Amino acid sequence: MAQPDVEVFWANFEQEIGEKILSRTMGQHFSSHKSQGEWGLIVLTASAIRFRPTPGENWFQSLFKMAAPKVPQEPLSDIVLPLAFIKSIELPKKRFFDFLFSPPFTIFTLRYRLGDEEQSLLLGADPKSELFDKLLASLPVSNGK
Repeated sequence: MAQPDVEVFWANFEQEIGEKILSRTMGQHFSSHKSQGEWGLIVLTASAIRFRPTPGENWFQSLFKMAAPKVPQEPLSDIVLPLAFIKSIELPKKRFFDFLFSPPFTIFTLRYRLGDEEQSLLLGADPKSELFDKLLASLPVSNGK
């Protein structure tokens, strides 16, 4: 995508969601700790964190298949979590060989309360991204498993 196209994309994205984007990065959403996750955009606004899936096969899978990637006809829904609902961000415990064997993105859990129930959202993001820094600065941090 050329630079003007990228700017138009993000301007349209802001118009669609009705909020200014504070930070954004590529990331993953995991349905569980054992899932491979789905790739998408993680977007932070003043009121929410949003995950927008970007459907399609990853580059590694496409090496082994001759057919075109299976992209759904209907766009997938965004996952939108209001920041006011988030109670903490849980980071994985660091182990000795993590720098060699862990994924390049930090997989973290957002703990939030929806009504009387505590729930969680499992995401992965580049630990060097501005979005990750902003989340860490604005949320209580706990060390997970």
